[in-house]
Amino acid sequence: MGSNPLVSVIIPTYNHGRYLGRAIQSLLGQSYANWELVIVVDGSTDNTLEVIRSFEDARITHIYQQNRGVRQLAATINAGLGRTRGELVTMLPSDDTWPGYRLEKQVPVFADPNVALCFGRQYIIDENDRILGENKAPPDLDRIENRPIGSALHEMFVANFIAQPTVLIRRAALDKIGGYLQPPGLLAEDYPTHMALALVGEFRYLDLVLGNYRMHEAQMTRNHYLEMVRTDMPYVLEFFRGLDPETQKRTGWGEADLARALSARLYNTYFEVGRRGLLAAEWTDARRHFVTALRHGNPKTKLKAFVGLSCSVLRMDLEKAARLAGRTPLR
Repeated sequence: MGSNPLVSVIIPTYNHGRYLGRAIQSLLGQSYANWELVIVVDGSTDNTLEVIRSFEDARITHIYQQNRGVRQLAATINAGLGRTRGELVTMLPSDDTWPGYRLEKQVPVFADPNVALCFGRQYIIDENDRILGENKAPPDLDRIENRPIGSALHEMFVANFIAQPTVLIRRAALDKIGGYLQPPGLLAEDYPTHMALALVGEFRYLDLVLGNYRMHEAQMTRNHYLEMVRTDMPYVLEFFRGLDPETQKRTGWGEADLARALSARLYNTYFEVGRRGLLAAEWTDARRHFVTALRHGNPKTKLKAFVGLSCSVLRMDLEKAARLAGRTPLR
């Protein structure tokens, strides 16, 4: 790979004309200029095509397809991937944005031929680009950077800790697993794709904010988050069973312990949905999810849920409560 590799960016979009322009503008604002963009319009009926045509840049192209929906999101992204030629690949959700330094900071990481994927931190933003909170990676860098190969699965099985809007992937690694993956029944492509990549190469984590994840009413992950976690659980167990014994050992899990941990993850998800409800000022909905987490979660989840429940009564989000207590925003 040369010092200035082409980065292929794919934006799958459905009726996100309201946000798409900001996503494209954040790409145009990159300090790293050697990129190409393919926008895959998944049957949009709003002003998406008008927004795309308002940008006059030879690096930007688009294709239109009949609507496939979220259950075929990987196929939509792969349709765009087939129109690209870059050595590095990333997917930019049409409602998210990037800081201007993102590609400049990530591209040099791939000078190491062992690296398959690079990611970092992300801000959570609202419809008006106001920062609501931040997601951070787990602290065990050796493990989350997948050294040795397969060890990142220990965390990945029970926490989808890789912030998708920050991910950059080596194309050769992505080709090796067959492109973006979305097995039947799953609602998103990032989790199975990243797990498969954990069997191919190392990861690198940059302690920088590399993406802005937007919360809004029409957001797919917001509306389907619980269902996504529920459908992920049997897939993770199936994935684990398909590993060879040595790789299973490297993950640090036995099947029974993993099953218990996945159950704990489900009830922690109720806390996380509640937290997002607080960020959106949906106090009653947030309270309902905190109550479920408080009833069924493990001790750590119960404690967080109790704090969240208190915040819902006080009409205060958890990030604001953390700042008042002199702590960094909660993960």
